[in-house]
Formats: sequence, structure tokens, C-alpha cells
Amino acid sequence: MRSETWHELLRFLETLPELDQLRIELIDGKIVMRASAAPFHNRIVSHLAAQLGQRDWDALPGQTLISGSPGFEPKADLTVTTFEKIADNRNPLPADRVDLVVEVVSTDKDSDYIKKRMWYAMSEIPLYLLVDPNDGSMELCSDPDPHKLRYRTSDPFAFGDPIELPDPFGFSLDTTQFKLYPPKPRR
Repeated sequence: MRSETWHELLRFLETLPELDQLRIELIDGKIVMRASAAPFHNRIVSHLAAQLGQRDWDALPGQTLISGSPGFEPKADLTVTTFEKIADNRNPLPADRVDLVVEVVSTDKDSDYIKKRMWYAMSEIPLYLLVDPNDGSMELCSDPDPHKLRYRTSDPFAFGDPIELPDPFGFSLDTTQFKLYPPKPRR
């Protein structure tokens, strides 16, 4: 299927009221539909959005992103940019207007750890923060190398550590309120 056809299908699915409760993304040439995230996931996104908002950054949850790289149209858990870069209200938002993306790992680790990281680097998004409530780890990826589809730098952190964001941010994110996912109940 042509890349344009995938994007057209995605636009159509987004118009269906029956799918309003689902997160619909295009990841590596496949349309992926997921139920809403769990409370601990959403709590982390909310804490990060509040901190960034206090510093006059626009932190947009579930924003659809697009770039010249075909086969992808992810909805980052949090897309961080400035009002000036979104003033025209374009949707999907071009990746070159984004300063930071955040993904909080849910069930599909492969998507966040490999596929989205590759696409964010290929799309030259300067910073990618990966938060994993399964084990309390975090990773701040920077210095994208679009030719090798990776970030050149990856700094590890643990829940509770402050995450120092480089320019243009120049402040730390507080992660002391982040919680691990509780154990899954036995069936």
C-alpha cells in the first residue's frame, strides 16, 4: 500500500465516533489501535506536562506527528514545543516544530524502545525522553543522527532522579512523583 493511502486511511479512522476512545497511530507501516492508557501512565504524562507548562512550553498529549519519513504518524504521549511553532494549528504537526517528545512505556515496548525512537531520530526531533514504569528507568536521548536512524547520546536515569534538560530548556524535570506500575493481578 502506498504511504499516502495509509495516511488517508488514518484520517478516515479518526472521523469514526466508534473509535474515539482508541489511540490510532501509524507505526512502521502498520495502523495500530490501542485502548486508553492506565492511570499511572497518564499521571506521569500529567506531571511532566504541568512542569513544562509552568516554564511556558506547550506540552501536548497525544499530538499526531508527521515528517518526510514515510510509514509513520505517531502520537507521542507528550509533544513539547512553543506556541509560535503551533500558531497555525496544523495537524498532524510537522516533526521539525518539536523540541522534545516523551513516551511512557505501556505494553508495547518494541514500539517505544525501537520503532518510535528510530522515527524520532530520523525526523530529527532534538530530544526523546523514554519513561518506563515497568522498572522505574528513564532515558533522555539527544543529538539525533537521521542517517543512522538513532540518537548519538542516551543518558539513563531512575525514577526520583532529576532530569536536566539541555538548551533550549535549561531546567530539570522532577520525577519524584513517578510510580512503578503495580504488579498484574494473578488470574
